[in-house]
Amino acid sequence: MLVVVINLLRALQFIVLLRVLLTWIMPGNPPRAILPLTSRIDRVLKRFQVLIPAGPGYLDLGPMLFLLLIEVINRILISLAVSGLPY
Repeated sequence: MLVVVINLLRALQFIVLLRVLLTWIMPGNPPRAILPLTSRIDRVLKRFQVLIPAGPGYLDLGPMLFLLLIEVINRILISLAVSGLPY
């Protein structure tokens, strides 16, 4: 079960990175094929954008904070899985 959660978090990291890359490549409206995915990711990222407003050059650090949080959670879960603690 723990391995499934870890893999889902890794997939979420990949999706967020893909969203960030798409905003660099195609700013504005995303393609219709990925619109449902981007709308869900954007709702989550907006919460982090409120915590860290855009910096110099309008650099949005919200996705970076979100990815960092996912990585911390992943590392905690991996250490629990390796240590053999019941989950």
